[in-house]
Amino acid sequence: MHRVIIVEDEFIVRYGICSMIDWEKIGLQLIGEAANGKEALELMESEMPDILITDIKMPVMDGIELIAEVRAASPDMKIIILSNLEDFQYAKEAIRHGVSEYLIKSDMMPRDFEQALLKVKESLDAVRKGPSGDTPSFQSEPVHKEKFLLELMEGSIANAAESMEQARLLGMAPLHSAHLLHISLNAAEQGYTERQSAIRHMVERMRDELPWKVETFPDKQGDMNVLFMDAAGERVIGSTPMELLIHQAEEMIRRLSKEFGLTATIGIGGRIREWTDIKEAYAQAVRAAKQKMFLGSGRVMVHGSDELQASDVQADHFKISTHQIQSMVYAFQTKELMEYLEALFGQLAARRDVELVQIVSLELLMILTTLWPDVSNDAQQVLRLKKQYFDELAKLETLEQSRSWFIEAFEALARHMNEMYHSDRNSIIKATQYIQQFYHQEISLQSISSLVHLSKNYFANLFRKEVGESFLEYLTRIRIEKAKSLLTGDLKAGDVGSLVGIHDPKYFSKVFKKITGLSPSEYRQRIRDYGEDRGPV
Repeated sequence: MHRVIIVEDEFIVRYGICSMIDWEKIGLQLIGEAANGKEALELMESEMPDILITDIKMPVMDGIELIAEVRAASPDMKIIILSNLEDFQYAKEAIRHGVSEYLIKSDMMPRDFEQALLKVKESLDAVRKGPSGDTPSFQSEPVHKEKFLLELMEGSIANAAESMEQARLLGMAPLHSAHLLHISLNAAEQGYTERQSAIRHMVERMRDELPWKVETFPDKQGDMNVLFMDAAGERVIGSTPMELLIHQAEEMIRRLSKEFGLTATIGIGGRIREWTDIKEAYAQAVRAAKQKMFLGSGRVMVHGSDELQASDVQADHFKISTHQIQSMVYAFQTKELMEYLEALFGQLAARRDVELVQIVSLELLMILTTLWPDVSNDAQQVLRLKKQYFDELAKLETLEQSRSWFIEAFEALARHMNEMYHSDRNSIIKATQYIQQFYHQEISLQSISSLVHLSKNYFANLFRKEVGESFLEYLTRIRIEKAKSLLTGDLKAGDVGSLVGIHDPKYFSKVFKKITGLSPSEYRQRIRDYGEDRGPV
């Protein structure tokens, strides 16, 4: 069973997480709970978990610090983070540490949480199983070889002499030249186990056709890698045209598509001259395969090729204007919003930074999931839409797919707002009538928006659009207009302020002068002198 630790500072939330899942039923073992990162690290000293579930914002040591510590000690641990929408800045940092799953606390239902756990468990199961599905208890030679290659890939074996000795004991001939191929499959296609099995079968069928010896093994993320090597030294890859290696990789992509319905992208790392070079070659192959984000999936990417050269455009000052996007949405500026998004994805294409695309996509998703509750009264519909968004975003493979998806999602939001617009205009009329009648009472943005059954943010933006001034500006203007009428009598200025809903005399005098240009007493004198409201008022 895979071991799990939960880290959450709020006891009631921690208790809810523990109790909402039948851990044994889904093949997991809950081995501990902690209220902060420091307590979690102390727990891990006695027993290291396979899965860490952690909040982001916590006292003593927050989730970001904890994740960084865990990644240094256990690079292969699966991490699920829990957060609130307002903690997104923390979430962006967590992405940099390779988080497996990201769940929003307010939207988290038992079924969603269980699905996230099962997905992570499936990944762990796939890594632990051998080529025939055997668990580590049956240590066949292929399993030993895979373990050896995995340790090389992670840098656990850094000594050249030690690596050569282990290879000899496993019956692997001295390495003269090799290349590592990293196979990245579309995340939406099948599960880890099925995908690994398909790749193993495909390589096995091609084995006799290949001019190299091959070893197939998964990495800690469950993705498959194929080591093409010429141990004999008679047909070293270095003296074989790269076109031949690329041709074999393209054939693998073709067979995976035709025989298994899988879309594969293959990254090829630099030349391997000794076993300890595998670590760097693997990193190169993974980086190459990730460029499918910009160049498209279903093709071969070669480390060092011209098309994979990093962009000279720097991303240091890249920033999304959340306020600007929200303002355009609320102002019904659909054309301007689409132009903004097109320009945004154009910048991402120029930078060619995979991590930046992931961060920007998550931030845009947060904006969408924040705006929808403001413009819909159907809470269940909004919840379903949020789940749909998260599921669909996880399946996007390329920047172009992400661009099209976000354009469509924001257009759908804009259409919904346009449909609501005409009926909601009546709500603004109702709100202004209420203010004109009850201006002397305590009226807040929250209370008036609730009165007309609109969200606070949506109401505030729609009010400004319809009336031409903010809710507070309108309310204050109405109160001052009423105060001007009352000041024609003998009431004290402070009493007049209270009668129009402004109970602090000093504040009333300040606001009155700001709007009219005169203090209440000066205004009263002007009326007495001229007999009417005129002059520079």
